[in-house]
Amino acid sequence: MQPFTSQRVEALRSWMAQHQLDAMIIPHEDEYLGEYVPEHNERLHWLTGFTGSAGAAVVSQDKAAIFVDGRYTVQVRKQVPAEIFEYRHLVEQPYLTWLTEQLPTGSKVGFDPRMHRANWLTAAQAKLAGDIELVAVESNPVDELWHDRPAAVVSPMRLMGNELVGESSLTKRQKIAKILQSKKADSVILTELDSICWLLNIRGLDVSRLPVLLSHAILHNTGDVDFFLDPARLAEGFFAHVGEGVRVHHPDELAQQLAALTGKRVIVDPATSNAWFTLTLQNVGAELVADSDPCLTPKAAKNATEISGMKACHVRDGAAMVNFLAWLDSEVAAGHDLNEAQVSDRLQAFREQDPTLADLSFDTISAAASNAAMCHYNHINQPEPGKLEINTLYLVDSGGQYIDGTTDITRTIAIGEVSQEMKQQYTLVLKGHIALAKARFPKGTCGHQLDILARQYLWANGYDYDHGTGHGVGHFLSVHEGPQRIGKAVNNFPLQPGMVLSNEPGYYRADGFGIRIENLELVVDIETEGDFDVLGFEALTRCPIDKRAIDTNLLTKPELHWLNEYHESVWNDVSPLVSDDVKQWLRNATTPIHHD
Repeated sequence: MQPFTSQRVEALRSWMAQHQLDAMIIPHEDEYLGEYVPEHNERLHWLTGFTGSAGAAVVSQDKAAIFVDGRYTVQVRKQVPAEIFEYRHLVEQPYLTWLTEQLPTGSKVGFDPRMHRANWLTAAQAKLAGDIELVAVESNPVDELWHDRPAAVVSPMRLMGNELVGESSLTKRQKIAKILQSKKADSVILTELDSICWLLNIRGLDVSRLPVLLSHAILHNTGDVDFFLDPARLAEGFFAHVGEGVRVHHPDELAQQLAALTGKRVIVDPATSNAWFTLTLQNVGAELVADSDPCLTPKAAKNATEISGMKACHVRDGAAMVNFLAWLDSEVAAGHDLNEAQVSDRLQAFREQDPTLADLSFDTISAAASNAAMCHYNHINQPEPGKLEINTLYLVDSGGQYIDGTTDITRTIAIGEVSQEMKQQYTLVLKGHIALAKARFPKGTCGHQLDILARQYLWANGYDYDHGTGHGVGHFLSVHEGPQRIGKAVNNFPLQPGMVLSNEPGYYRADGFGIRIENLELVVDIETEGDFDVLGFEALTRCPIDKRAIDTNLLTKPELHWLNEYHESVWNDVSPLVSDDVKQWLRNATTPIHHD
């Protein structure tokens, strides 16, 4: 890609000169602002050659810089030519600060309002006020200059019947309409792709790893919806499936439909919607209400049908994991050389034996030895995948998108004999995992109030991990679903029955090893004999936790009891789905353990 980079930057500079701009911001995000960007929207990659999942470039007439976070400091130097772009840290050296340092007062900086959140624009205007003028461009320069741009993936629309989702689109829309009425709002702009697919009971695969269709929607307080998707893409029977009150428009008609909201009270979520919506609605005279997407909480709290689907797919996913782990052990025992890519591909092949698998739920993290110390490691971004080394730990974080649910599991595997230090750290992580899994808490409790449970044993020994403890997970939707999460940062969305969260404490020794143990947990009601009933977690994941890396003397009797009970449930649910030789492996992996 690099020979093209200078030509592309020069073409961008010519475009900026024509539009009387002194600089242009090109972020990694696209107009949908999702976690995953489809190939045809990889504008930052086209301009710079950088393939990471987060970053931004700023180009002025005589300078250019690329801004990436700590995950990509090595990768960016390999992919982006230093003679064209300065390397900067996205968080520690933000690009707005760089602009104020590089450009004279009064400079005009172009940005595409579709590629930035509404709250970014508010903050950016405040930061640059009086120094630099932000100019919203009508069309994106990369789109004009990218002549061999790949076509968008047009995946078939999948209609999700009530047997899979448990509630009709019409019923969901009427519920959300009541929320709008209670907030005295006329309409809400829906920009979160998973909210739109949840509301209309549809799925697609327009974006890798995310079963959605690239679309927008406006929901009104009558329950009616204006849905923006090429009508040629509608599945047969779509209108009967969604029920009355759904109007479908070509995406080109979006601005025209927004113009019809003049004088209306319209909810726009500034944290999830792009700035173009805010600017367009302000221009047509709508009254904007900054509030969160009203689909978030009902989508997160799964109904009985969704819960039974999540449970079922976790058992099948567990069988794929058990087949994989048994294979891995036999390969190691036979002394075969393996690398991270081969092992990751083999795991994917085991999952793909299930006809209900639509995709993986994210790119598998397959990390051997010291590579596992980087918690977002991806072997695909390395010059060559790492080899599985003997007498150390191997970490694999993976998941599947099944038509009845989404999975996400991390297991850390002992390859050969592991050191006492590794066993100690593994056991401290496991103790935290068990403490969170066993938690009981009153209704109204938020995720940040539980986070310490998972960290307490690491903290007590002077250790920690630098990521959240748990994220929400969708039902055949996003593997990272809000609004709930468990972490140090305050999150004021109380946990509710039916929500699914990950439980994934870890420990990472730089240049040494990495450990993470992750199950998905379902929030459930638990009766007590006290003054009120409480909430707790029920593990959905069905896969053994590697006993070979545990120092059993560091576990209490109640912790051993939890582990043995968990392993019994894995055996009971998964053993009927695997062949006899794998069953023998599973029997060994799930036998109870006791103090030495």
